[in-house]
Amino acid sequence: MSDITSEKLSRLCVETGVLSSQEAENSLSEAGGIDASLEAYFSVLTRKELVTNWQLDRLTKGHRDGYFYGKYKVLYLVGAGTFARVYRCVDTKTDRVRAVKVLRHRYSDDMEVTEQFMREARMVMPLRHPNIIPVHEVDSHKGRYYMSMDFIEGQNLRDFVKFRKHMDLGETMKLIEGICSGLKYAYNEGITHRDLKLSNVLVTSKGQAKIADFGLATIVSTDESKKKEDGSNPRSIDYAGLERATKVPRNDVRSDIFFVGCMFYHLLAGQPPLSETRDRIQRLNISRYRDIPRIGKYVNGLPASVISILNKATSFDPEKRYPNYEMLMSDLETVEQADGVLLERRSMTESTDGEQKDDGKPIKRGVIQQEGDGKTVLLVDSRQNMQELIRAQLGKRGYRVLIVSNAERALQRLQEGVGEFDCAIFCTGGLGEDALTAFNQLGDDYRTESIPAVIIVDTSQATMASRARLSNLHGLLQMPIKVRQLREALVKLIRRKESLEP
Repeated sequence: MSDITSEKLSRLCVETGVLSSQEAENSLSEAGGIDASLEAYFSVLTRKELVTNWQLDRLTKGHRDGYFYGKYKVLYLVGAGTFARVYRCVDTKTDRVRAVKVLRHRYSDDMEVTEQFMREARMVMPLRHPNIIPVHEVDSHKGRYYMSMDFIEGQNLRDFVKFRKHMDLGETMKLIEGICSGLKYAYNEGITHRDLKLSNVLVTSKGQAKIADFGLATIVSTDESKKKEDGSNPRSIDYAGLERATKVPRNDVRSDIFFVGCMFYHLLAGQPPLSETRDRIQRLNISRYRDIPRIGKYVNGLPASVISILNKATSFDPEKRYPNYEMLMSDLETVEQADGVLLERRSMTESTDGEQKDDGKPIKRGVIQQEGDGKTVLLVDSRQNMQELIRAQLGKRGYRVLIVSNAERALQRLQEGVGEFDCAIFCTGGLGEDALTAFNQLGDDYRTESIPAVIIVDTSQATMASRARLSNLHGLLQMPIKVRQLREALVKLIRRKESLEP
């Protein structure tokens, strides 16, 4: 839709339901009327947080559907897999933010799959536990099947491990204990998970584990009934391989416990206990489950009690494995003085034949060594490219980065979430005066005056720099800047704040 104009975009926003006619008319008028440039109209829409970059991208390409699933208005795509897509949405009736998982279109005509999707989701809906992401609703919209859940501000455990290179034993055990608590509750309600892996556990901004995707691992296409029998579905093939190799029935709780042990191992070692491959035959190979490398190959310094728990949880023989979560959790509780245990991980290099070898260089693990470990930053910016860049770059250094696209809402979040954020970053490039106003108001409110913050002023808005109210805890950077400069500013401001604390 290369001939799109501000007027056409405004009309399309109304036709698709993304904006009300009043919102579209007012925004277009503010941008300069029907002759306004697209850039000016984009700026007004995003600054007022009426549309998202994801919506704008689809609208300018002429897409007329996919903006709503029932009462849920799609804000942007969070993640996608072979099975479903997950969107961040807002409930138009309550204004609550939700995650909405939508079954991929190719499954919509498979009646058995869609019925199973609905049935399994409804089965999980009654589950309410601090370590389980609650499912609120399951329904269909124009032939697309979806479920709505709480939206978790955080990342999945696989990405968490990737960014958090230096997790200690105590932190790891708290995550596993939370996972076990949620799984125990679900099992007592008659539900096993059957797809436990790091990517199906989310970590909140407070470091709490939240389990997702209960009961959905067995949904497969029914074109070939054999797929259900031999584990061809990539979402359940690891379970199929384990159950076949160990000759245990489907839904045996000890299979879930085996994969809890695998996650525990991966968190501590930084390496998966099961060889990772896309080859179906290799994934079903009995040796993959039987011959797990001893964890000492990757990490030294683990207490004997922890190694014993790992070995028992991942035992190939089901009879030697933990028979229930009570016994596993009881053993976890006996591990003493886990907080601050210094682990020594061996760095591994990959040879030309794909095998990993110890390069003889031990790496200290377990102590928080990254500058952002345990720190949460609020990024206030409406530009998606800047959001993604800063989140990725700071995430690599251990920071948890939460994003708000509206400056006024960000200030409210900081006022209400005292103690939640270690620093805030305001960018004027997309938000202009709104970002400057919110930044300046931090020091005027007793609730936010002690929160470190930095404002990044765009090159074309240099006059704003002279109007920014700076202090010992409130700094300024002017574009262009390097990520290193932002990191240094964050470290300096956060340390100043910590030095003032009693």
